Amino acid sequence: MSEKAWLTDTEPSTRFPVYTRLNAADVMADPITPLGATMCWIPNVLPGWASGYVEDVCFTAEELAEEASVAGFIYGYLYVNQSSVRVLGIRKGMTAEIIDSIFFNSPGAPAHVSSPEDQNPELSERGAARAAWVLSTTKFEGADEDEAIADDLRWNRPNLKALSNRALVARARAMMPYQRLAWRSEQIGSSNAALGPAVAGQMLPPEKAHLLVTILGYAGDVESAAPTYALWNLSRTVRNSPELTALFDSGVDKVAEKLPIAAGGFWSEFAAFIGEFGYRGPSEWDLGTESWESKPTLALALVDKMRLLDDTQSPSAKQAAHAAETDRAMAEATAGMDAATEAAFRGAIGSARRFAGWRESGKSSCIKIMNEARMALIELGERLAADGILEHSRQIFIALDSELDALALKDTSYLEALKEREQAWKALQELDIPTFVDASQPIPSISDLPRKGASSTARANAGDVLNGAASSQGVVEGSVRVVLSTDAIDEFQPGEILVAPQTDPSWTPLFLVASGVIVNTGSMGSHAMIVARELGIPCVGGLVGATQALKTGDRVRVDGAKGTVEVLETV
Repeated sequence: MSEKAWLTDTEPSTRFPVYTRLNAADVMADPITPLGATMCWIPNVLPGWASGYVEDVCFTAEELAEEASVAGFIYGYLYVNQSSVRVLGIRKGMTAEIIDSIFFNSPGAPAHVSSPEDQNPELSERGAARAAWVLSTTKFEGADEDEAIADDLRWNRPNLKALSNRALVARARAMMPYQRLAWRSEQIGSSNAALGPAVAGQMLPPEKAHLLVTILGYAGDVESAAPTYALWNLSRTVRNSPELTALFDSGVDKVAEKLPIAAGGFWSEFAAFIGEFGYRGPSEWDLGTESWESKPTLALALVDKMRLLDDTQSPSAKQAAHAAETDRAMAEATAGMDAATEAAFRGAIGSARRFAGWRESGKSSCIKIMNEARMALIELGERLAADGILEHSRQIFIALDSELDALALKDTSYLEALKEREQAWKALQELDIPTFVDASQPIPSISDLPRKGASSTARANAGDVLNGAASSQGVVEGSVRVVLSTDAIDEFQPGEILVAPQTDPSWTPLFLVASGVIVNTGSMGSHAMIVARELGIPCVGGLVGATQALKTGDRVRVDGAKGTVEVLETV
């Protein structure tokens, strides 16, 4: 690790200088593994992301030629390029401020410095027709194609244990061109998910602006929500079985011991669940993280929490309870509109819901493909650890892509270098990295960054009202529990209000156990918030420092439509 940069850091863009961890921390909370960066992200995801912007008539390929024009790695962490997202919005007829509010909720962000190059008349002319398509289409063929390819790769996986070491490397690398392709639907879905809310928001008078989050509500086809419904069904099987209840009462590790040998009933259901959704997991954008398939106890722990809820807490019941509120908000918003305006408003809302679903479908396709590479590399890592080539199996993800061929041939010369690199990589996790980086200014060196815990947010007091981003409708009062990672979900009690630093979609089944959610990062357009609306869970995102301002046991009132948290009592 150099004084200023980690070995996988990218060169920041000069044309698009502002970077943010917002809408990045919720999908990649930790520093990326070296293999995740050098095999997947830098050579494939970043160019695929850029090509999605080009296909969506937002930029020319030449404009995005810089390595980190859409996103990049700083201090080993993923940062989204906020400048290029702002320009994307401007070219779609919005403003930088509207884009910030939908995707980033970014008070304290460096201001957008306007440039004549923000405007591109040729692209804007083509973009007008594109916008008309976005607001009216009910079909996105690119997303369908990407999903079909991802499913084919997953369901036709070869027998990994029968492959040689070199064939495992080839299998992992063979996934990468498809990973690059799948970012088409992820980015087209993502960038266009902002247009409907922006158009609808501009049609509401200021006194009705707060209704927008409630109206967006339930899209009805959000793929990232599907695992929660499946986990709920598993939890009902456990809850209705005295034998399974007793087994789960003995602990998740005891349940996991039966997985290789048990068959029928719940075990067959769980195997089918892993077959369909096992590609999901925490911080799932990185090759080097665990998925539910590679570590089933992650999913079993969620079933363990859900089984404690009665049937009235089902996702379907929660969503039905919010449906009337969504209808009421729509009626209030459209009151007084003429027929043409109301039709346009409802069309914009329909577009927002559809593209939110396509965004999540695109993300799922990307993650399915990434997990295919992950599973091949896990198999390779287990073999190399057994042969003493690696200190432990997960160390395979500390290697660089350029080192895999030699490692596959059982070259022992990398072991010490990998040990040292792993320690340096772990040290990155202790950094308190900035939320924003402006590459037009000197970027602080790693040695100048504070460590986690060195900085603090003022403790909230009873009577305080904390303001975040309106993310998912609903009002709820209750006690909070601060959960800093999915490793600590065993401490969470059903009915508590979850307070978390960030939440990728693998956390969203825990949303169902919570009565409400408060998150340090995220906004109306963040992945987890889309799923929260789908599940009918009140949620406030983008409440910076919430995990420090609030303590477990505090009582609060969460208003997800207004984005406020009122502190009622403190411990």
